Amino acid sequence: MNPISSRVQMHNNRPTLYLGDEPQSPFFYALTDVPGGRWSWEELPQHNIARFAAQGVTLFQLDIALDHMWLADGRFSVEMAQKQVRGVLEVCPTAAVFLRLHVRPPKWWMLRHPEENTTYFDSDSLPDLDGGFYRLIEEDAANPSRTSLASQKWRDECQPIVRRFCQEFSQMPEGNALAGVQVAGGVYGEWHYWGFIGHEPDASVPMQRHFRTWLQNKYANSSALQKAWNDPDITLESATVPDKAARQHTSDGVFRDPQLKMRVVDYYRCQHECVADCIILFARTIKESWPRPIVTGAFYGYFFSTFGRDAAGGHLEVGRVLDSPHVDYLSGPAAYYPDVERNGEPYRSRSIIDSCRLHGKLWLDEMDKRTHLPSRFLEDYKQVERETVMNVRRNITYPHTRGTGFWFYDFGPSGMASGIGKNATDHGNRGWWDTLAIQEDIGRVRALLQERYAQSYESDADVLCVFDTESYYYIGSVGSSDPIGVPLVNWMTLGFYRAGVVFDQVRLADLERVDLSRYKVVAFMNTWKMTEQQRRFVRDHVAQHGRHLLWNYAPAYTDGTRNDTSLMRDATQLKLDRIAIEGGAQIVSNAPWNVGLKWGVSAETVTPLFAVTDEAAEAWAHYESTSLTAVARKRFETHTAVYVGLPSYDPNLGKELMRQTPAHRYTDGDDVVYAGGGLLVIVSANGGTRQVTLRGGKTFNLEMGEGVSTRVLDARTGEVLL
Repeated sequence: MNPISSRVQMHNNRPTLYLGDEPQSPFFYALTDVPGGRWSWEELPQHNIARFAAQGVTLFQLDIALDHMWLADGRFSVEMAQKQVRGVLEVCPTAAVFLRLHVRPPKWWMLRHPEENTTYFDSDSLPDLDGGFYRLIEEDAANPSRTSLASQKWRDECQPIVRRFCQEFSQMPEGNALAGVQVAGGVYGEWHYWGFIGHEPDASVPMQRHFRTWLQNKYANSSALQKAWNDPDITLESATVPDKAARQHTSDGVFRDPQLKMRVVDYYRCQHECVADCIILFARTIKESWPRPIVTGAFYGYFFSTFGRDAAGGHLEVGRVLDSPHVDYLSGPAAYYPDVERNGEPYRSRSIIDSCRLHGKLWLDEMDKRTHLPSRFLEDYKQVERETVMNVRRNITYPHTRGTGFWFYDFGPSGMASGIGKNATDHGNRGWWDTLAIQEDIGRVRALLQERYAQSYESDADVLCVFDTESYYYIGSVGSSDPIGVPLVNWMTLGFYRAGVVFDQVRLADLERVDLSRYKVVAFMNTWKMTEQQRRFVRDHVAQHGRHLLWNYAPAYTDGTRNDTSLMRDATQLKLDRIAIEGGAQIVSNAPWNVGLKWGVSAETVTPLFAVTDEAAEAWAHYESTSLTAVARKRFETHTAVYVGLPSYDPNLGKELMRQTPAHRYTDGDDVVYAGGGLLVIVSANGGTRQVTLRGGKTFNLEMGEGVSTRVLDARTGEVLL
């Protein structure tokens, strides 16, 4: 085949993958890295590749690691990469292949250079598993022995190996089919910092050295550092990475006071910039070393379902990566919680995906939602298969409505889907989607998406949710010291899906890039840090034209130099005062639309807390056993503002709040609704008849069938397409 040249560029109002001069609908099938099913030349993986190729899929992704090519005795060979790509081409000769290239050093290198390994403040590193069935990334999520992401030696020695891979593989026949490389590192290749879920990295010598260099670049001299850290004894030469105790002590309730805790803020920012720079470095190396244009990407930009550990190991410097010309796409598994695998629940991306589109970057979901098919010999097989078809349809139409793409990530061929008794599957070792009914529906969906992909993309959202990554530098990230972020970011938005509205999602840092004219509602979610410029932009441009603004918990409480309630008043134009309630604060609704709804976030005392003291505001809820207003609405000449003192794990709060706004509601039930790219997708857990109202005003009854159902309609006419 002729060598493939690839790129990502804006086309039809969405970031688009091009192979040569042809735009491609981003619809992939991918094998996993798991032994016993990862290799494309094996019988079962080839069976599944053929299945998807028969449905018109020609984009495939495979894994390869430096361990497979660079040996301890110095030998280097791209033979395994050749075999991987060749295995796909044997089944689908017209395929374009993406390789997930794990750029961490081989295990022999880590054993040879233990001084370069990550160390943890609260535990020793676990010894690595040795060979056999185990995945190369088997213990990544614990506190593994892994090379520090701040290691200059790793970068200096592995960067030339990546360059060599590009130079040699590009000359092979199989290299002609390579369209993209996803650079992988950190936990599971997803660029989380080692040990971040349950431990506190990184106390290693490489990170200590890197941190001091970072401080030198930021502060230039010890006098400036002493002022910023409020420590007259610190110097650039003596500064160290803050330990676990320093990170746990937030000093202002759940917040870090930047006048007292800038050392911790600086370290976390340093760590996140280090990770982002690693991605950019290896992506640039690939682009500069491949002899023709090639697409590069990475697992990065995760924001939802990050275990409340955003500062310790999330992806807070996504703006740095989005601004890089060396990275074409970001990707990630879909959100894992809440309730993501239950019938009728929303499928949602892991990232703030509209920010990717605003930067011209493609977002690709890793659709790794397992199927739960029982044995074909059990009586409930047909019912569960039908439910699976509906859920897969839900999952793979969502990215199209968001102007993004995805790949099926198939753990099935690895044998991981096998089980005992009713959970055993006679198809489990063949693939998660390897039944005729599922495959046929995948083919129907793909054909529809391919047709619609040729049209200009437009989101049908009239609600905009604004999230902030930088705020996580200023709020606790250890244990229960952040009781606010998890329910606010994950559960409140679950309620928005249930309200029958459609919403876009953007980073606060990108708000000024947004065309605000389409939005009736702007919900500020975790925007706890706002600069004076951002507050002014909200007043002058967002809080206008009759929009409804929803403010949560502590908007603009810090500007990065001080924490102050006056900053909240400036942003929201509401009179807000700091209050104190001992024990777990509870909010009780007295609004007519949800009288008696009660919620809180913690059994422990949460500080700071805030109450609305604005006499012109309409009180909707109060803190239990007090007269203090916790939720209120105030109408201004230019806009309407709603303040909510605490989020809730009950999605009914988010649902009812959204229903009090002028946002368009597509259905009269609690269904999940997606709309964009010319499609309207309605997901129901219970079926039945729904009244549907299109954006143009047309209203009609829609039969959803019995039980779990996913209907795909033309968003303009209401015609049922699937």
